[in-house]
Amino acid sequence: MWRPNCRACPEGKTSTEKIELTVEITRGMRPGERITFEEVADEKPGFKAGDLHFIIVGLGDTVFHRDGDQLYITMEIPLVHALTGFTKEITHLDSHKFSFTVDEVTECDHVMRLPGKGMPRRSGRGFGDLYITFEVDFPDELTDQQKAAIRNILGGEDLKNEL
Repeated sequence: MWRPNCRACPEGKTSTEKIELTVEITRGMRPGERITFEEVADEKPGFKAGDLHFIIVGLGDTVFHRDGDQLYITMEIPLVHALTGFTKEITHLDSHKFSFTVDEVTECDHVMRLPGKGMPRRSGRGFGDLYITFEVDFPDELTDQQKAAIRNILGGEDLKNEL
């Protein structure tokens, strides 16, 4: 029992104590997950010490969007690359770089899946997927010479003749 003015407790019922905690964030943890340290929060005589909770908050990224283990990115490509293919290099969230190649014609809003290039799984067994949505950047204008060259290459006819 605690008594006021007790010589054994000159600073009151409880005293301040500093403890050091290490919060371990494992690869693949998702925003909203909770890390709990049991019975380390404030306490007072006759009561159990409280728990201390840390909640994971994801930092936004201007390039990638995360949904679970999957990552999403939107990539703008010029029309010439959409028609002829291309190789692109991406810098991942953890700063490692990888490249991928597209050899086919890419349509507007085409979504390409790169297996194993997403976020690490919580289980430690592999990675999610990366989904890339392509937006094709068309030129604002073409010269008559460029239009003629494109018609010659692609074999396009004037629509006036078909109507």
